[in-house]
Amino acid sequence: MFSEKELNLEETELRELASLLAPAQLADYTRMEQSLRKRPGTYAALNWFFLLGLHHFYLRRWPRGILDVLLTSIAVYALLTADSATYGSALLLAVAIIEVPQLLNYEHLVHSYNNRMMRHCLRRVSRDSAATPER
Repeated sequence: MFSEKELNLEETELRELASLLAPAQLADYTRMEQSLRKRPGTYAALNWFFLLGLHHFYLRRWPRGILDVLLTSIAVYALLTADSATYGSALLLAVAIIEVPQLLNYEHLVHSYNNRMMRHCLRRVSRDSAATPER
């Protein structure tokens, strides 16, 4: 896990790299980055339903989100069947223990995601401009 200081330094570096882009590239970069940027508040709101894994889907972490939904479904099913309610409770508790750090570190997780998307956008704009010949 990155510290806030490291994330801020990385973001500053990425913004400086973006400022060096040509005007047309900068416009493409800005459009892409704004479409991919995620908001910590939305992530936090989804995180309150952490057993459902909705916050993972928001940050495009599909396997982890699917795993949360699957484990929660199994746990609820086990809770509803009288002979395996203990297993259901234990499984829900295990999912909760695994997911609590997500709830506590939501700002860092979203900031890290946004930095990765900024880097992705910079690479893509640079690649697209290199593939397009000058007129």
